[in-house]
Formats: sequence, structure tokens, C-alpha cells
Amino acid sequence: MRRSRNFIHNRKLVSVMKLLLVCGLIVMFTTSLFQPKYITAVTDGDRAAQADGTDKGPAADQGTGSSGSGTSGQQQGAGFKPSSVQCGVMKLRHGTQEAQDQQIPLYCIEGNYNVGDPPMMQPANPLQVKTDTVIPEKVLSGLGAFWLSDQSGTWGHLLLAPRHWEVVRADTGANGSVGLELADPLHPDRRAVYLDGGPCQGCNIALIGSYFTALKNWAEEMGFPGKPMKFLHHTYVRNHVVTYVLPPGSTAYKTVGAAFERHEPQDAMFTRYEISVPPEDMDMANVMLDFFARFPSSVAADFSVQSYL
Repeated sequence: MRRSRNFIHNRKLVSVMKLLLVCGLIVMFTTSLFQPKYITAVTDGDRAAQADGTDKGPAADQGTGSSGSGTSGQQQGAGFKPSSVQCGVMKLRHGTQEAQDQQIPLYCIEGNYNVGDPPMMQPANPLQVKTDTVIPEKVLSGLGAFWLSDQSGTWGHLLLAPRHWEVVRADTGANGSVGLELADPLHPDRRAVYLDGGPCQGCNIALIGSYFTALKNWAEEMGFPGKPMKFLHHTYVRNHVVTYVLPPGSTAYKTVGAAFERHEPQDAMFTRYEISVPPEDMDMANVMLDFFARFPSSVAADFSVQSYL
């Protein structure tokens, strides 16, 4: 009798285990159906990401000290390397009566987010951008558009750079600041560095005081004085945008750059894009800076919200 009851008990136990196994498989299957889609990253010789978060851009020794820091925090994992993968195309549309499109590849960047691991959001494909500038074909053939998603899940940072350049650093700090660096894999001192101060008001005010000479006194009055910069050339191209040239710093080349600011009593914004290339590539650098000057802050993934300018 005891043996019979043990046999029945064992059969019930096996049935329960089978039922639990089936339920587990169902949960795993449904989870995979509704999990957000991630873009597979492609690494082809990308250099290791920098974990210290300091502003390692061209002429970094001319920066604004601690307020010039891009991001800070831990890497997503040991050995994490930022990378990019082509995720569509960007069409530059110019003209109104007879609109014409120029097309370049669009690359999505897998970056280091210090507040979790948000998905790499893919912008609209094709991404339509209206501009009144026609890019020369000799420059266009080597350019690509690079997209880095921000923490919002619907916005991102959009820049132009040579399509063969690699992502060296793509950090988003816990405070929302962004540091992005692209470089020529064969000539690492040829590079471009983007900085967005995010919501860090002290950082932004000090940077505004450094790069916008007309606002130097304002930054001091706000209690965040900027650091003097050794500009070889400096000019306002719009009310909120300046272009400038810095002497060779950590590279063998002069650095050309553009910076953007907006300041309100309780809100200060600052972004900049700096490029170090040899003189023969200056036409390309000017195209990159012109695009940045038109879209100097984060933009909507479908470009439904245009730039501040």
C-alpha cells in the first residue's frame, strides 16, 4: 500500500514539474515578443572607451577645467567599446521650388550610458533634413551622419563626420551631459569632439563665459567664471553661435570649432563641436561645422522638432 502511494505521489510530482516547465517556456516566449528591439552593434577596430569622463578633445588643455568635463561614471561593462552601425540614410534637402536631395549614410552609435542601458533608438529612415547649403560632391562622397540617442528615448544628437571614422568615446553622464569623439583609425590625431553640457548649470555658465566673449562678465556675475581661451580667430556667426580657431594642443593640427549657447535666468545650455584635421581637409571640416551650427542641440528622432536657430 505504501509503495502504491509513493508511486502515485511520484507521478503527481512529475506532472507538477512538467507544468512548471511549460509555464516557464510560455513566459520566456512572450517576453521575447514584447522586449524592445536593440540595434546590433558592429565593432571593427573601435578603440577602447575612456572611462574617466574628462574632456579629451582637441586642445583639451585650453578647456575650462572641471566645468569642461563631458561625462563621468562607470562603463557599461568590462571591456566596453563604443561602436557604430549603419542604420539608414540621411537626405539633405535644399531648395523650395525644385527641391533636390543629397544622400549620405546614417550611423547609429552604441554609447556608454551611466544611468542604465537604454536602447539604441533608430531615427527615421530616411531621415529628412532641410538645409539651404549644397555640399560639394567631393566632400559629400566621404561624409556620414552619426546619431547618438540621448536618455529621453525620443531625442538624440546628430553630427556629420567622415564616414570611415571610428567612435572613440560616446559617454552620457548621470547628469545628462554628453561627450562624443570620432577619429580617423589610421591617423588618430585627426578627430572631432562634441560636448553637450546637459543640465549642469555651473558647467554651462562657465563654458559660455569661456567661449562667448560678450558673456564673460555675465558668467562671472553668476558665480561661474570661465577660463581664458587662446583663440587664433573668434567670430559670432549668429546670435547664439560662435566659430573659432585654437592653436595645436594635443594634436599636430589647429582646431576649428563652433559653440552654441542659450541662457535664461534659470536655464543655461551649451554645446560645442571641435575638429582637428590637416589643411587639405578644411573644406570638409567647414561643412561639418556648418551643419552643427544649424542643429547645435539634440533633435527629435523623426526631425519633427527643428533646431533652436
